[in-house]
Amino acid sequence: MMPIWFTFNLDIVTTYIQDQHEDCLYLNIYVPTEDGAHAKKQGEDLSDNDGDEDEDIRDTGAKPVMVYIHGGSYMEGTGNMIDGSVLASYGNVIVITLNYRVGVLGFLSTGDQAAKGNYGLLDQIQALRWISENIGFFGGDSNRITVFGSGIGASCVSLLTLSHHSEGLFHRAIIQSGSALSSWAVNYQPVKYTRLLAEKVGCNVLDTSDMVDCLRKKSSRELVEQDIQPARYHVAFGPVIDGDVIPDDPEILMEQGEFLNYDIMLGVNQGEGLRFVENVVDSEDGVSGNDFDFSARTHLGKPLSSCTQTGQTGTIPRPDEKRWWLYLPTTSGSSRRWLRLISTLAMARPPTSTPSTITARA
Repeated sequence: MMPIWFTFNLDIVTTYIQDQHEDCLYLNIYVPTEDGAHAKKQGEDLSDNDGDEDEDIRDTGAKPVMVYIHGGSYMEGTGNMIDGSVLASYGNVIVITLNYRVGVLGFLSTGDQAAKGNYGLLDQIQALRWISENIGFFGGDSNRITVFGSGIGASCVSLLTLSHHSEGLFHRAIIQSGSALSSWAVNYQPVKYTRLLAEKVGCNVLDTSDMVDCLRKKSSRELVEQDIQPARYHVAFGPVIDGDVIPDDPEILMEQGEFLNYDIMLGVNQGEGLRFVENVVDSEDGVSGNDFDFSARTHLGKPLSSCTQTGQTGTIPRPDEKRWWLYLPTTSGSSRRWLRLISTLAMARPPTSTPSTITARA
């Protein structure tokens, strides 16, 4: 899933993906400059500023750490595009961006032991492990690590809160415009797309171990250049339920409270999915219930009767029809469905089909 700013600036984006390689687990670390001479010590009252001058409110202790996970359909993207220096400077935090394997190289799975998948998630977990063990050398506090991301990055963060492999590696999570419940967060048909790929490169054999051995003999470029089209609002290569990194369906894990070990901030924007409904948006009154249902049916392909009651469905709203901005209804049993809907509409466009891997140098 690529945001609008990404797709509208592909000429700039291409400069960041010139050197592509499977060996891409690199970190970019942004550390604030040294504390000013008038820095307040940790715990001092920061409200003494009379407003006549700007005070340096930096503390002299170990700094909080914020780790950004980039999005991009699980198929492309790079942490190199995000300049963490501004957030590091103004927030007095250490900001880290990272790269991980994507597409075929990061998420191919046969659904069994031949190729379990989730290699991109394991890259993220390994990066967090390194950060936890080494950030102290950069002046960071290993007990105050926050992981954040948007879109696909948000679904990765959400999945990390559900994985036992990441326990103790971070403490807070910011999940923006997506979640592990999004329709595109998890690939529930990994074998289907792996066999499509194998057929395209001449490795379509019945035994999965033999198929993987054949795929390993192909060049990485040949594999990533194959056009594998996923179902609408789903992914061909993404995280899978492997019984290990993701031990069960995210919905079940959430119901079990697996995420409760973390402080979580989860949010959406007022204009989530606006591109899909922009033709039916009134600048003052928002979107009518009927129009929203129609647009959601068009893009999601299923009715929303369990989400909200809006009367008869029609493409033209009645003059007296209630209009509303995006909100979570309180109808019993509807909240989870709405979270799925909002997460799906959160992105500016459906997943793209051109895979690539990124090499970043810290």
